[in-house]
Amino acid sequence: MTKKTGLSKKEEAVQYFKRILNRVDPIQILPDIMTWDNDKKILSIYNEVYQLRPGQKIYVIGTGKASVQMALAIEKIFGDRIEDGLIIAPSGIESDLKFIKMLIGSHPLPDSKSCYSSLQLVSFIENIPDQSIVLNLISGGTSSLFCVPSDGLTIDQIMDLYKKLINSGASIHEINTVRIAFSNVKGGRLLEILNKTILVDLIVSDVTDDDKRYIGSGPTTAQEISFKEALKILTEFNLWDDLAPALKNHLHNCIEREISVSKTSDFDQHYSWIISSAQKLADDLAGFLEASGYRTIKASSAWYGDISDFEKLIISKIEYAIQLENIPVSLIFYGECTVKVSGSGSGGRNQELALRMAKQLKNYSSEIVFISVGTDGIDGPTDAAGAVVDQKTYQEAILKGVDPDEYLKNNDSYNFFKKVGGHIKTGPTGNNLMDLQIVLIS
Repeated sequence: MTKKTGLSKKEEAVQYFKRILNRVDPIQILPDIMTWDNDKKILSIYNEVYQLRPGQKIYVIGTGKASVQMALAIEKIFGDRIEDGLIIAPSGIESDLKFIKMLIGSHPLPDSKSCYSSLQLVSFIENIPDQSIVLNLISGGTSSLFCVPSDGLTIDQIMDLYKKLINSGASIHEINTVRIAFSNVKGGRLLEILNKTILVDLIVSDVTDDDKRYIGSGPTTAQEISFKEALKILTEFNLWDDLAPALKNHLHNCIEREISVSKTSDFDQHYSWIISSAQKLADDLAGFLEASGYRTIKASSAWYGDISDFEKLIISKIEYAIQLENIPVSLIFYGECTVKVSGSGSGGRNQELALRMAKQLKNYSSEIVFISVGTDGIDGPTDAAGAVVDQKTYQEAILKGVDPDEYLKNNDSYNFFKKVGGHIKTGPTGNNLMDLQIVLIS
C-alpha cells in the first residue's frame, strides 16, 4: 500500500521530483566526496589524496548550470583557503559566493554575454600560477555559457548555428560534435593553458552515457576533433545549405588543413571525476518510491533518440504495469529525447512529451499520472521545467475548448499547459542531470 499523503496523484508526483532533486544538490553531495584538512593541508577526493606543498595555492574555475551550487559547496569546504576563483553561470541564479566571482552567460543560445564572460575566464586561467591546484567545476549548459568562436567567426553566426542544431532533432552527441568544430575552447582545448597546473575536474553529467567528451563539449577532456564528422552531421540534418558562408569556409579550411581530424592532448597531473549523473538520480528516486509503497520499475539506461520512439517505449511499459493487479506501480525514465521542431509555437521537449502522453492516456480507465521535467528547472526557452498530466487531461482540455492536437502540430505545448494547467515551475535549480520522467499507476 502506498502511504497516504493528502495530495492528489499529480501533486504527489511533483513532490517526488522536488524532493529527490534536493537529494542530489551539489551542496549535499560534494562534502561526501571531498574533504580538506586545513591543519595538515591535505585534500582528499574519493580515494585520491593530495598533500599541498608550502605556498601551493587553490584556484577554482567553473561553467554550467550547476556551477553556482558546486562553487558554494567548494567554499563551504575550503573557505578562505581559496586563492581566487571565477565561474560562468546562467542568468536568474542568485549567489552569495564570497571567494569565487561569478560572471553571467546565456543559455540555451550563446550571446555576447557568453562570449565576454568566456574571454574573461580564459584570461583568468592564463594567469593561474604554475603548479597551482585548479578545481574545475563542469556541468551541463557549459556549451552555451562558455563560448569562444573559432578565429574569424562571430557570436551571431554561432548563435544561429546553435539554434539550427537544437531544432534539427540531432542528439546531444551530434550537436556537441558540431559545436566543438567551431570553437576555440571546446574539445579539450583548455588543456593547453592548464597543463602546468594540478587540474581536478568535478563534473555533473547531463549526457546519456556520461561521456566526458560531450559534457559541456568537453573543454578539458582530451579528444579527437573531427571536422569531417561535423560536416557529415550538418549535411545529414539538412543544415549545411543554410549556414553562413563564414561557417562553411571555416569547416572546409579545417578539413583541408587538419586532414579532417585534430587532437588535443592530456597531461599527467590531470584528474577527472563525475560526481553526479542522471543514473544516480534515478537510483535514488527508485529507493524513495519503493519506500513510499510503490513497486518501482526503472529504466536500465538513459534514453536518447526520437520523441516518438520514447513515447512508444513509455506506453509499452505502462501496458505491462497495469497488468499487475492491485499493486501500485511507479515507472522511472531519464535521458533526453530529440524533437524536430516544425511549428512556430513555444515549449520544450518535456512539455511536448507530456502533451503527447496526455493524448495517449485518455484511452485508459486506470488512474495514471505522468510527469516529464528538466532537472535544471528549464524546458526549452520557457519558464517551466516541464508538465504533469493524467488520464483526464485530454478530455478536460476539450471541454475547455482547447484542442490538444492543434497545439501538438504547432509545437506549442507551453501555451497548451498555460491554458489547461499542468505546468511544473521550479525556477533554475542550480543542477542539471538531464530530463526525468515519472509514471504513477494506482
